[in-house]
Amino acid sequence: MGWLVVGGVVASGVGVLGYAFAQVGRQPAGDPASIIESGGSASGKPILVCVGDSITHGGLGADWVGSLRHRLADVAVVVNAGANGEVTWSVRQRLDGVARCRPDAVVLMVGTNDAVGSLGKRWASYYRSTQKLPQEPHEAWFGEQYDALVGEISAMTPRLACLTLPPLGEQLDSPVNEVVRRHNAAISTAAGHHGADVLDASPDMCGLLTRPDGTAGRPFVGTLSRFLVWMIGSAVRHYVLRRSWDQIAQRRGLTLTADTIHPSDRAGEAINDLVEPWARIALGDAPNARRVERTDEL
Repeated sequence: MGWLVVGGVVASGVGVLGYAFAQVGRQPAGDPASIIESGGSASGKPILVCVGDSITHGGLGADWVGSLRHRLADVAVVVNAGANGEVTWSVRQRLDGVARCRPDAVVLMVGTNDAVGSLGKRWASYYRSTQKLPQEPHEAWFGEQYDALVGEISAMTPRLACLTLPPLGEQLDSPVNEVVRRHNAAISTAAGHHGADVLDASPDMCGLLTRPDGTAGRPFVGTLSRFLVWMIGSAVRHYVLRRSWDQIAQRRGLTLTADTIHPSDRAGEAINDLVEPWARIALGDAPNARRVERTDEL
């Protein structure tokens, strides 16, 4: 009888994990395949495609693209072309699907996995194996790939916004976030090279981290094994226990993220507060939108 109980517990646990990861990996609403299958925008509205990694996909943190779709329901069809775990090179391999959506505007947010992949051998090996990369991630390769990606998207549409990367963890003066800043410098350089807009997520994100006592926030999780435990825990808490991403973040002493990478609900809304005005300008429906800083002013 004891073994039956143990077996039942194990089977239940496996079922819970399987369900949580099925939710994490599901195709997001409004993915490119669904837009292509429907023949584009049946409503005649312009198409805005959000391209990126898991932060854009929205399975492991706030679904900011879904929220943006709601905000822009009167203006555009919003497509979620995010994919979990991808580095910039990986995004370039699937641009055909983005092009077939015939986007009127594109928002690009990619590079967090490139930055994490450059933090050490274990991270680099993890990304190379899971993404089947031709080489291990490093900063110079990111700069090359990002510049090529911006050029390829710019050939599809002149309306392109490149989002800079949010911090990793919540210690802004950490060595990890110096790596993020260097990646963001490469993003600004590539955008300027191709005449794209830059939407700097850093001020809006960092504004959420102000603490009354002036103390620093929690650092980036650091090791691959610990991050995977946190990521799995986040998925179970959200999809099985029905906790919000903000609640998961708060339980871990975080504000911006649930696991030091993927955005909390508050961070997702901050991204939207940055993207929505740009999208309305780009799509010609923003008489009262705030000014968007262009790369030729940087």
